[in-house]
Amino acid sequence: MIGKNYYIYMVTNTSRMLYVGLTTDLANILEKHRKMRMSCFKGNFALDRLVYVEEFSNIERAIEREQELKSSPRYYKTQLLDLTNPNWDCLSNYWRKTA
Repeated sequence: MIGKNYYIYMVTNTSRMLYVGLTTDLANILEKHRKMRMSCFKGNFALDRLVYVEEFSNIERAIEREQELKSSPRYYKTQLLDLTNPNWDCLSNYWRKTA
């Protein structure tokens, strides 16, 4: 039996606003962000560029990491991005559903 994967992700927009989220379906959530159909306030600011992803097999650890990132100052998140994705390149092509 294959376990479920959980993804912590960060999306941004042209203003470099950041949103941290947790999902089991990264391709679907990226599509919702792109179409601005998120149920949260910040989720509808054209946050359409996936710039960071962490994958977990343990939901408790994923929730813990999401809370850690969400409660971190913006400086910490931008430092993390500068280390892992220095140009803040969009990574969504790796996660889109194939036709």
